[in-house]
Amino acid sequence: MLMTVIAFIPFMTCLFWLVLNPLVHKQDKSFRTLELLLAITGIVSFTQAGLSCSEGKAMLSFFLIKQFFAPLLVPAALLYVSHLTQDRKWKPFLQAWIIIPVSLLFAESILIMLSGTDGFIDSINKTPAGGVYDKTVNLIHFCSFWVFYIVLAVQVLFWIISAIIKATKGKNHIQLYSCTALILAIATLEISVITDGMPQWIAAIVFIILSCTIFYISYAETFKCTICSTNLPEKEAVHDNGQQHHESVTIIADAHQSMADEENLRIRFEDLIVTEQLFLKQGIRISDIASMLETNRTYVSRLVNNTYNMSFSDYMNTLRIDYAEQYLMHHKDAKQSDIAEACGFPNASAFNNVFKKITGVTPKIWLATRS
Repeated sequence: MLMTVIAFIPFMTCLFWLVLNPLVHKQDKSFRTLELLLAITGIVSFTQAGLSCSEGKAMLSFFLIKQFFAPLLVPAALLYVSHLTQDRKWKPFLQAWIIIPVSLLFAESILIMLSGTDGFIDSINKTPAGGVYDKTVNLIHFCSFWVFYIVLAVQVLFWIISAIIKATKGKNHIQLYSCTALILAIATLEISVITDGMPQWIAAIVFIILSCTIFYISYAETFKCTICSTNLPEKEAVHDNGQQHHESVTIIADAHQSMADEENLRIRFEDLIVTEQLFLKQGIRISDIASMLETNRTYVSRLVNNTYNMSFSDYMNTLRIDYAEQYLMHHKDAKQSDIAEACGFPNASAFNNVFKKITGVTPKIWLATRS
């Protein structure tokens, strides 16, 4: 009885966040990638839990559902990784990586279906790890298994390395932790498939780890920290050659919008730029943001002007300088080039020019007045 409850904990965790997430972000459509991943993971977890505590026709039903939804974990996981890294442009090679494992897994499912009911039951009884009936299905299952996880491992590992590099330069760690948790979730989900032949205490640990990783990914995504001017320390007045330091104030306030779609666009815009820290990405243009929001650049430009009373370029630079001030306080010995890269500027010269334009002093003078 206790093992049955533990087996269904991953499914209940997915269900909990599937209900809570839309309530927290009811006006925001940018969290649909997480909801898709949770939905598919929840279905696969539910069927795996059902397989571990059922028999006969019930086991056959769970097995059929699992065979259909398991391949969908590939595109769902890759979509979520692209969401974490703000890479929303699907490249041809990425599409090919998805097509190969999904095609192999669906081919396996079709061949098992053609083997009939007896074949299904025989495949379940012989190999709970995926269901193979003859040598052809066995070969496809072996290939799809390795392609499936190599694709995910390479893709997610690549972004973890990128996240580690960014984390060492002062950027947030949400991306790193979420990618790591995603790897653990995928690994434990596969391990849970073969828990029928393991002691119950090992199976219980696997299901608990899976639940924890799902919970962390959902929590980090739903309640991620927002960095904006209102969260930063109050700026102090300083003097340079008798002139008062010009305070940079980021005007981030809700604009009065008459249309619901404009309000939704503003929320999604702030989620992209501020919450996901897209302002730290070098070379980001207003046309890129417009493409991510599925609108035109003129509309985005008008939104920024009306909401924040500044141009898109000034808005991005203000956020970057606010972030740079925080970065300087924690990395006082950092090189100018490292600071510029960490804050989204192409080079040290551009960073110095923008910093002096907004604050009225150079980064060195600003830091000296804070020491």
